[in-house]
Amino acid sequence: MQNHLWVRLVTGGLSLSVCLTAQAQDLEPIELGRVLITPQRMVPGTALREADFPGNATVITADDIRAAGVSTVQEALNRVEGVSVVDTHGFGLSSDSTVNLRGVVNSSRTNALVVVDGVPQNRITGDEVHWQSIPVEQIERIEILRGGGGTLYGEGALAGVINILTKKSSPQSVSGENGIEFGGFGQQKYWTAVRGSERPVSYGFSATRRFVDGYRNNTNSRGTTITTHAGLEFAERWKVETNVLHSEDTTAFSGGITQEMTEQDRRHTGSFPGFFDDETDQVSMDLTGDLGHGVTLGLNSYWRHRLSESVGTHFATQTPSKGVGMRFGHTATGAVAAHTVIGGADFSDDKATTGTRGAAAPDRMSESNRTAFGLYLEETVRFWDRVTLVAGYRFDKSRFHEDITFPDFNGTLRFEGHSPRVGVTYHWGAFRDLFASWARVFKAPNIDDLSAVDALFRSNVDLEPQIANHYEMGLRVRPQGWWPLTAEATYFRMRMDDEILYDTFNFTNNNFDTVRDGVELAVSGAWWDGRASAYANYAFVKARFHEGLYTGYRLPLTPEHHLKMGGAVKLHPRLTVGLDWELVNRQFRINDFLNQLPADNYGVARLTLRYTHKHFLTYLNLENVTNEEYTTFQSSDGTTISTGEHPAPPFWVLGGVVVRF
Repeated sequence: MQNHLWVRLVTGGLSLSVCLTAQAQDLEPIELGRVLITPQRMVPGTALREADFPGNATVITADDIRAAGVSTVQEALNRVEGVSVVDTHGFGLSSDSTVNLRGVVNSSRTNALVVVDGVPQNRITGDEVHWQSIPVEQIERIEILRGGGGTLYGEGALAGVINILTKKSSPQSVSGENGIEFGGFGQQKYWTAVRGSERPVSYGFSATRRFVDGYRNNTNSRGTTITTHAGLEFAERWKVETNVLHSEDTTAFSGGITQEMTEQDRRHTGSFPGFFDDETDQVSMDLTGDLGHGVTLGLNSYWRHRLSESVGTHFATQTPSKGVGMRFGHTATGAVAAHTVIGGADFSDDKATTGTRGAAAPDRMSESNRTAFGLYLEETVRFWDRVTLVAGYRFDKSRFHEDITFPDFNGTLRFEGHSPRVGVTYHWGAFRDLFASWARVFKAPNIDDLSAVDALFRSNVDLEPQIANHYEMGLRVRPQGWWPLTAEATYFRMRMDDEILYDTFNFTNNNFDTVRDGVELAVSGAWWDGRASAYANYAFVKARFHEGLYTGYRLPLTPEHHLKMGGAVKLHPRLTVGLDWELVNRQFRINDFLNQLPADNYGVARLTLRYTHKHFLTYLNLENVTNEEYTTFQSSDGTTISTGEHPAPPFWVLGGVVVRF
């Protein structure tokens, strides 16, 4: 009955918006301002203004990335509120770090849906994202949608969505970029790109090669990523685009060490080092068309294959996947209201094969197959240029056929979930927005949730899907006249039913009911004609068990306080100096459900120098200038400190040169 009610609400809102927009004889296009939701995921003409979004979202552009002087995607993401980055494998630098949103932390799992050019990146075996295959210099735009982003983007967006768009073409016939970077611990990076467009054709090519020796002993990384883009406008108002990505890398990590080893030698090799070869290939195609009268259509299809193999043991994971999405949109503007409706269906087929390649029974490889279907509809109505209402609903259904050896399970599992969403934004004056929203997100268990990692752990094929209810409200202020700042304050509450966590007392993954209350604050601005700029953001998260044996205890590895701030000053029209600082405070070690083992607090600072002249840029980063000894990932066995220290590097230097034409 409740699900039918949501269908009636969305349908009723759609009918009301059509009646209101029909009052105007001549339909004028909506002035979008700064776009938040990009046409890459949606269909043309259905983008949403950032000011209308009923929640806390962040857009990071290529210009923001260049100004920040970051070297990896994780570093770019870590500058904004509500995002934390941890080194879960002991590499010592950000090449192999895990990204988390709003305190949803579960070892190496991301728990946010990550999409690159329309292709989901989360591996179905354990929800990991292979960040090494996404070079930061090849990124055009990143959108971080905290909270309930699963209505349009799909199942799995427990903590939100990270939507990444790579650079594709250029408005010029030919443009390009070449860069080189050197730094401490053997870091080297070389990249080149050429892009352009000559209607009706657009094209792009990028290549990045990176070498890192690593801070810890027995850590190194060698990686290459190549992306290509081709676009063609045909007929009238129709366009087809194809994006291809190939990435291969070899990464060695030294694993966690004990606290005593950390005190003796922070670069010590741990008990569980690893050495993996990874190869990723993906192809995506987007077909979009404008039928006139505000109606647009879109078709997205993709194929992706990733192979990760342990060097020497031949233990491998192969994860081929493919999918297709069909979308439609309608946009119109009337005398009273403007409306945008987006709807569509997603189909995907994923497979995971895990085990020792070439092994015979009983050591044969395990296999997991998932087919999934999603159907969604979302309506946005803007009344009198003052109030924006959003209502949406999504239904997801997935079928897993498991043939796994540990546990020995051969059978079929079926899951389905409902993801409704409502939100409202009120434009209070010319530059202030009040917003509130509620959304429900669904995520089925993956193969790593159901099965065990090794013989020490027990399997659990009876896990329930995770359901997250997100409540959010806040105030957003944009620059206007005498007010030079962009500011946002958000309160959120995330109540999770059946969150899947590893319980060290039972040696298995189990379902737990949890709740997270938090506040996110962010402010930024520029003065003196852009010669000085500053930013500061703060996230407070109180994450705790809500019901069951651990009721009232805090969730591990979720910082209660996370502060980031910085600024830059132009000492000369071409020379800029900047300082960034991050503080992490009050958290417990991973697996510490009884809150007996507090993790270390730490603060890290970075100094940057940048010199620009026409098409030339050179930069110098002084990382960890205070030489802080810190560890982003600290583990335990639930009662004692175990082999889980992953020390971060001390002071080091990184510099580079970029030439654009």
